[in-house]
Amino acid sequence: MLAVVLTGPPGAGKTAVLTALVDALSDDDIAHAAVEVEALAWTHPPPGDEQWMEHLRAACELYRDAGHRLLLVAQTIETDADLTQLLDAVGADQYMLVRLEAQPATLAKRIIEREPDGWSGLPGLVDHAQELAASMPALHGVDLVVSTEDQRPEAVVERIRAARPDALLPAPRRRP
Repeated sequence: MLAVVLTGPPGAGKTAVLTALVDALSDDDIAHAAVEVEALAWTHPPPGDEQWMEHLRAACELYRDAGHRLLLVAQTIETDADLTQLLDAVGADQYMLVRLEAQPATLAKRIIEREPDGWSGLPGLVDHAQELAASMPALHGVDLVVSTEDQRPEAVVERIRAARPDALLPAPRRRP
C-alpha cells in the first residue's frame, strides 16, 4: 500500500487539496481511500494520542482489508515524532510525504475566513498556524513541498500527481 500524506499548518489547504485529489483520482477511476485524521479525532474532550492513533490504525486496516492499495491521509504533523506515530498507525509499505505551505498572512486570512465568527479558539489557532509555518520546514522525510499561495487546489494536485505518476496517474493505453 502507498500512503500519500498531506501535511501543513492550519490554513495551508490540506482539506481542499485532499478533496481535489480524491476528485481527480475518482475521475480517472484510480482506486483509493482517504482519511482526514483531524475528522477522526473530532470529539470533546479531544482524544489522547493513543486513542486517535488507534482510530487511524483501525480505519487504515479496514481500507487495506477492502483491497485499497492507495491511501490518502491529511494531518497536521508538527514534529518528526508525530510523523513516526502517524506512519506507524497508517502501516503502509510506501509513503509519499507532501508538505503544503503558504505565507503566514495567507494562513491567518484563510483561517479567519473559514472559522465561525466569535470562536474563542481563533486567536490561538492563527498564532499556532504561524508558528508551524516557521517550524514545519525542519520536518524530515518530506518528499515534496508545494506552495498553495495563489494556487487552486487542482493545480497543487497536478504537482503531486506528477511526482508519483506510477500511482497517481492513469496507466497509458497501449496501442494494439
